[in-house]
Amino acid sequence: MKNDNKQKDITTQNCSFVDKIKGMMFEEMIGGVLFLIMFVILVLQILARQVFKSPLTWSEELAGLIFVYVGMLGISIGIRNQTHVLIDFIFKNVPTKVQKVLLTISQIIIFICIVFMGYLGNILYKKKWIFELVSLKISSGWMYLAMPLVAILMMYRFYQAYSENYKNKRVLIPPVFFVIALVAIIAILNIDPKLFDVLRISKYVKLGAYGGFITIAVWLIMVFAGVPVGWSLMAATLLYFSLGRWNVVYFASAKLIDSLNSFSLLSVPFFILTGILMNGSGITERIFNFAKALLGHYTGGMGHVNVAASLIFSGMSGSAIADAGGLGQLEIKAMRDEGYDDDICGGITAASCIIGPLVPPSISMIIYGVIANQSIAKLFLAGFVPGVLTTIALMIMNYFICKKRGYKKAKKCTFKEQVQAFKRSFWALLTPIIIIGGIFSGLFTPTEAAVIAALYSVFLGAFIYKELTLSSLFKHCVEAMAISGVTVLMIITVTFFGDMIAREQIAMKIADGFMKFADSKFTVLIMINGLLLFLGMFIDALALQFLVLPMLIPVAADVGIDLIFFGVMTTLNMMIGILTPPMGMALFVVAQVGKMSVSTVTKGVLPFLIPIFITLIVITIFPQIITFLPNLIMG
Repeated sequence: MKNDNKQKDITTQNCSFVDKIKGMMFEEMIGGVLFLIMFVILVLQILARQVFKSPLTWSEELAGLIFVYVGMLGISIGIRNQTHVLIDFIFKNVPTKVQKVLLTISQIIIFICIVFMGYLGNILYKKKWIFELVSLKISSGWMYLAMPLVAILMMYRFYQAYSENYKNKRVLIPPVFFVIALVAIIAILNIDPKLFDVLRISKYVKLGAYGGFITIAVWLIMVFAGVPVGWSLMAATLLYFSLGRWNVVYFASAKLIDSLNSFSLLSVPFFILTGILMNGSGITERIFNFAKALLGHYTGGMGHVNVAASLIFSGMSGSAIADAGGLGQLEIKAMRDEGYDDDICGGITAASCIIGPLVPPSISMIIYGVIANQSIAKLFLAGFVPGVLTTIALMIMNYFICKKRGYKKAKKCTFKEQVQAFKRSFWALLTPIIIIGGIFSGLFTPTEAAVIAALYSVFLGAFIYKELTLSSLFKHCVEAMAISGVTVLMIITVTFFGDMIAREQIAMKIADGFMKFADSKFTVLIMINGLLLFLGMFIDALALQFLVLPMLIPVAADVGIDLIFFGVMTTLNMMIGILTPPMGMALFVVAQVGKMSVSTVTKGVLPFLIPIFITLIVITIFPQIITFLPNLIMG
């Protein structure tokens, strides 16, 4: 009997140990520490350059190296949590049996991509080992080593996520299939790597010029079948090389890492971190209360407060969804307390969140700048006027709706109360001034401004408002890394995919197609706007930015459209997509934080689409509205 109990205890301990291993969040532990180190390095760089006038030659390169690992770990988190961006409106509307088939195929594609990420990464880091990072004086192979190393962790997380799906009867093939497949692949590679050539379709059939068209067709099928966009891009590109250009796949795959070696991209995780810190440190509440003290007593006052708070907050986070999620709950509760109906509460909250990607700092503009190789500072300046125009247009529509419904005005705050609200929010209100002023004065680069904004948010949360601890800071860094991982997967795979677009001259062919139906730049703009508005109804804004812009930017350049103007116009256009069903992300976020139905939010947002559409039309007809400010200040 004692032996039985002892055996039971050992079994329990073993199970507990296995469960602990499964539950260990390696990415969070390693990535969180690396994120903090990257943060400290960039702060030191700014201090050395601005205060001591002696820039650190190695800091930018080291931060970039760390960012590669942080980004790859973020992708692994996305695999584990199954949060990578996908288009699922077809998937959700097919029978359960079909869903199982589609999800199983999707998982097989992800498995293949992870295998190739490890395989190509292993070859790349060996090839790059002989080269040296200029400032750090270490092998550049360390940068490419991130791919095979983290691919191991990705495969483990894939197995975990797939096992969970199989347990919930969402997929058809048992998890052991992938274990056997992986063992077989490793065995083949150890026996003779050339056996991998069996995957070269070009050995069996010659497709010639049709390879590019077949790749695009297969890619679109994968995307609309529910394969995460990033993985579909990688799978499609691998298919393209298999169809006839396998000899250059190793050269092209270097872009998976090279695409992250951009100092501008470092601003993305730090602007995300800034938004998270402000939500977690009581800063957003102080901003909202200040806006309420100023505008709450006017007709539709709480709606105006909603829009104004979004404008201020967007000058810190640069993200539409951060605005909707961060301020949304606070804004909706305050409007409900003043007697506003749920549809207007949800509608104005969703509509106002699109201001974030227009005014500086804007994560969407940063990504566009990297894709189009345009000045991010110019893009920030260019988005300012359209952002203000959108703000005013939303306030005007809010005024007429609220006047028609007869909502009561809030009690007017006394001057003393307004001053008190200003004092409470003063430190928070300095954030957009520091960011925007620092960039446009030439004091900071956009990336340095993002780091300063995050550092300032830490200062406010820890020392001014005393709501931020070291453990919560680490938690926020991990959250920023996880969110950034979604963007990183899109960036590396769209760059890989871009190699195929360039080789097949797809952008040029699209431009030729446009010009057959268009006789002027304006007609091309109308066609592009129409295309983006249509696609935006079904494709998430982030996915749309990575899927379509790499093909449309060369088209715009070919017909003589200013790419700074084009970036702002397409950003506003794609933001309309987050407000329109069936894929309107802002509708779902606002419905969740406001505890209301999506249909209620959709009903409320429809009237606000009118002023947004008008703004889009105006800036398309008069591009000078966008370009005059950057041309005036930066030439």
